[in-house]
Amino acid sequence: MMKFEKKDTMAMKGIAILLMLFHHCFLNEERWATVPFEKLAYQSKIEYIPITFAPFSKDTIVYLASFSKICVGIFVFLTGYGMAASYLEKKKTNNMSIYIKQRFLHLLSGFIIIFTIIQVLSIPTGRFAEVYGVGWKSIIFCLVDGLGVAKLFNTPLFCLTWWYMSLAVILILVFPYALKYMQSYGWLFITCILLIPYALDFPTTDLVRYSFVYLLGIICFTNNYLVKGKQYLLSGKLLLRILKFILFLTVFVFLIKLRQNAWIGPKFMSFWDGICPLAVILFSYSYLTEVALIKRSLSFLGKHSMNIFLIHSFYRDVFFHDFFYSFYYAWIDLAMLLIVSLLSSMLIEGFKSKIGYNRMVTFIDKKLTKVID
Repeated sequence: MMKFEKKDTMAMKGIAILLMLFHHCFLNEERWATVPFEKLAYQSKIEYIPITFAPFSKDTIVYLASFSKICVGIFVFLTGYGMAASYLEKKKTNNMSIYIKQRFLHLLSGFIIIFTIIQVLSIPTGRFAEVYGVGWKSIIFCLVDGLGVAKLFNTPLFCLTWWYMSLAVILILVFPYALKYMQSYGWLFITCILLIPYALDFPTTDLVRYSFVYLLGIICFTNNYLVKGKQYLLSGKLLLRILKFILFLTVFVFLIKLRQNAWIGPKFMSFWDGICPLAVILFSYSYLTEVALIKRSLSFLGKHSMNIFLIHSFYRDVFFHDFFYSFYYAWIDLAMLLIVSLLSSMLIEGFKSKIGYNRMVTFIDKKLTKVID
């Protein structure tokens, strides 16, 4: 029986991290200004590093980079899907309380080691005081940031892109309730979660924006929708499969237009950030990962996606901004950022293995599991 396996999940994460790098590099002209993006507020006159997007226009790339924000939705979908899979597949031996603690362990163990390394390497730059200030409050701010909840408590972030950690923490906390109501009400619950914030004019927090795609991940696992979708798209005679492929691409282009529309896009962003990531995942799972080399490459990137997410902004924006936008050709800029971030991730993983960090995390994980026994 066909199954959406862990390698498929890793391949989707690989796609998501590529979209994230593209999004962060080329979202707007200010990204390749002569000063880092996070310091532009203090810059009275803005000049830009020369850059070409040949064979595409700048406006086309900025437009697609804006759409690539759906990388967040892809990660959230995979979180919902993965949590449902890992919990329900071992439901008889899983205790929800222990499972939640294990999820926190895996999330924070991956974050804290990189957080610590970056803090140490940044000491000569004075960034600690620049971000957190001085005095006892700076220690509190650092600890809150190190636990991944700075965005949640509206305290300083050592790296602006680390805002996602707070969302990841919340998604773990709400999982028991999300799963319970999904099992009881299914699509009715999803519809309510999608529509109630619009009806009651809720503020668009990260949780409100990404709850829909999170629940889509859960229901796609419980109903095996990804496999069913792939089987449908790849079934039939060759001509029929080609027609389905063309129709899928047409619908996808239409979705891009709707999400990026100046009025309908922002007004229904939580809906588009659910449907568009699902479309990307289904398309990639059905067609791209059918090529073994592509699947292996994307899966390899996916395994390093969290590390790349956590460190790439320090290269691109904080410390080496001018270097990573200095190659004139946007595609070389992007490739260099990917290569350096990936190599850094591999070094970090080697370091973690060398100091026994992974063994320590595994030991703690087993201790948590034994509580069940």
